[in-house]
Order: sequence, then structure tokens, then C-alpha cells
Amino acid sequence: MPYSGTSLFPEGLVLFSLKGATYEMLEDLGPGHHGERVLSALQRVKDKVVRRVILKALPLSDSAAVWKEARKRLEEEIQLATFLRHPNIACVHGAHKAKGTLFVITEAVAGFSLNTLLDVSAARGSYFPESFMLYVGARIAGALAHAHTCRSAQGEPLKIVHRAIDPTRIRVTFDGQVKLTDFGVASARLPGQRTTRRPGTRGEVFWASPEALLGQPEDARSDLFMLGMVLLEFATGKHLLSAYNLLPKDLWVLVPEGETEPLRSAIARMRNAWRGVDPEETILRAATFTPADVEAATQTLSEPTRAVFRKLLRRKPAERHMSALTLQDDLAKVLRARGSFTARMASQEIQAALRGAGQAMAEDEEGPKSLRHQDFITTEPSPA
Repeated sequence: MPYSGTSLFPEGLVLFSLKGATYEMLEDLGPGHHGERVLSALQRVKDKVVRRVILKALPLSDSAAVWKEARKRLEEEIQLATFLRHPNIACVHGAHKAKGTLFVITEAVAGFSLNTLLDVSAARGSYFPESFMLYVGARIAGALAHAHTCRSAQGEPLKIVHRAIDPTRIRVTFDGQVKLTDFGVASARLPGQRTTRRPGTRGEVFWASPEALLGQPEDARSDLFMLGMVLLEFATGKHLLSAYNLLPKDLWVLVPEGETEPLRSAIARMRNAWRGVDPEETILRAATFTPADVEAATQTLSEPTRAVFRKLLRRKPAERHMSALTLQDDLAKVLRARGSFTARMASQEIQAALRGAGQAMAEDEEGPKSLRHQDFITTEPSPA
């Protein structure tokens, strides 16, 4: 793939002009989900910078099968974005064709990913308050409730599943707003499509749901499990599918009788799907963790919050929350009982954490290095 190697877009290049604005190349962020090149660019109007955006670029002229498939995937991604209109979902501003290239213009969400905030927590030696985690979780659950219940213009359920929720894809802006990014590997039944697009596991192996890891069908409840793992680690530093004190041989001992061979087949299948990442330990943990492991991981949290995680982090989807809406309600209820927590308070918590971790953390997040974070990549539409 031409776009998977050296960038064809030098810094400072005017990529295209659109509606009185020019888009100037800032930095190459590397290949995206479908082989496109992901670029950071500045939008200028009359030489004044309006905002930074993220562009996804694909060649239009190459007729090779791999590029035809990549363009089809990106077009589906754009189509999916038109259904996602929610304040807690990042925006897609549109698409444009210029110089033989398809550019998709997406929002670059300013602020901090939960992954960066975890680094801040480590630097200052303490995690963010439980209320902060509940605040973030309730808003992301609301975003998922919107995505999961989207319907086509004909009223048909789209069955959107994000499938790639991890700490890099949840961001908190400088003023405390929360946004879910990157539906680039989502599955959905789009109008005019005969099958659900993007079959198979494509998200981050360490944040996949048990059913995804075991090669079983994913649905909206898979997103809820992934969100639960992210919130748990953000609040406690513990990753449910990481067996810190067990070797793979120890985990194999825990596998129920009769499930060893199917599990070996799942591991072999997923090794191929994740291309070079060995998922054995994570899959074994997904097949063997118990409610007692959830209890141990949540012991530092309040009882009402632990009760939410007990239901959320179940291996069987049928035992989890029925929907993202019920999860949102549960998180909001626990948060209300603890007192009000606003966007302004979230912003203040971030500022206090940065001061505690050292000013260097803030400077690094706002500087050029932060542009390399893939959680800037979004596929959602701009508000009407």
C-alpha cells in the first residue's frame, strides 16, 4: 500500500481548499484502520487558524483491489457517521475530493484521553476521584445508548456496535466535556448493505469483550463490558483481563473440563486475526475470570459503585446490563447520591492532577507529541 510507508504529504503543504478555508498539512499520524493515511491539519480562513482537524486520506485513482476495498470501507464509515449525532460523540465535518485523493475531515478533540490521564495519575501517585470516573462513564454510556439505538430513515435498527472502546478513545476536553471517538471498526447494518460490515474482531485485543476474544458474536453488551474494563482501570489501575500473578500454564489449569480444545482453536484463530499480537493470556483470562476477581479488583471503591461493576463485568452478556441506557441510569444514580459533579468540576480535577504530576505533563499533551495519539481519529458527524 503506497500510504502505509513514507508520507506523501510534506509539512506545510496546502492539501485543498473548501468553502473559503484552506487545509494545511501539519503532521502525519500514520496509517489508519483501512490503509488510509491519517493526517493532522490546520484549517485556515484568510491566513487565520480556525481549528486543527484530522484528515483521513485515500487515493482515488488506484484501481487495485486492496484500494477499492479500502475506499468502500471508508465510504461505509462516512455513511455510518451520518446517523451518529450526540454531544458525547466526536464529529465528522465532511468529505472532499482533491488532487486525486479522498479526504474525510474529522474533529480533533482537544483535551486528554483517559490513557493520558492514567499517566497523570501514575505521575502524581493517586487516581482520579470516584465521582470523576462515574461522570465520565455515565456520559459515554449515554453516547453508546444513542449509537446502539440508531435507526435508518426507514426505521430499521442499525445495530451499531463500536467494538474498539479503550482508554485512548475516550477523551475529556479542557472544559470537562466527555467524548467518545473513532467508530472506524464499528459493525452496523447500513442501508443497502447485505451483511454487517467489518465482521470479526478488529479492536484492541487487551480491551476486547470475552465473546470477541472467544470468537463469539458481539452485540451492544460487548461495548458495555469494554467500557466497564476501561472505567475499572481508570478508577483503580487494575485491568480485569490481566492476570498479574499467573502464568499461562496456571491459567490453563483453571479452564473447565471439555473446554480446552475449543479454547486452543479460539487462540489460534485470534492470533491470525490480530496479526502478530499473542492473545493467549488475555483469552485465557477472559475464559476463566470469576465474580471473585471482580470483587478483588473493585475493593477500593464504594459499595454502590462496586454493585454496578458486579453486573457490568460478567462473562455472559445475558447477565450484564440490558442496555447502555440502563447502565447510564445506574451510574448517574450512584453519582447523584455522592453529590453533584459537573463539567467544570471535571476540568478542575484535571488541572489539579496536572499540577500534582508536574507541568511537563500538560506541556507534552498540548505539544506535537500529542498529535500522534490515534484517539484523535473520529468518524462521527457534526451536529445539525
